[in-house]
Amino acid sequence: MMKLLFSLLIFLTVYCNDSVRITKQETEKAKIDSLKTEIKSIADTSVCTGDYRCYSVGIGAKPCGGFWEYIVYSNSIEVVDFLAKIEDLNELEKAYNVKYSIQSDCFMAMPPSRIDCVDGKCTGVFSN
Repeated sequence: MMKLLFSLLIFLTVYCNDSVRITKQETEKAKIDSLKTEIKSIADTSVCTGDYRCYSVGIGAKPCGGFWEYIVYSNSIEVVDFLAKIEDLNELEKAYNVKYSIQSDCFMAMPPSRIDCVDGKCTGVFSN
């Protein structure tokens, strides 16, 4: 009986520790995803009419190195704050990848070959 009780205690200890770790990892991933969504929303508000110019920037940090993707934006937004958010995102994701031994393909995302202004919005054109 004592052996069974001891085994149950060990199981519960291991199970509870794994549950906390998974919850913490999911919380960190949610923070990264939320920041990425915020960044994309800001980029989507940018316009390319008048004196505003379009640019592209890599976002996210792949475990193999490089960015997950490139997004386009114009200087009609608060560019300094926007780029600071991207830097925060990239650093958070790099740390997350190392902390949780995240793996991915090593495909390198490429920046757009050109950026066009279509109906007042910056649009990346990607060549294959």
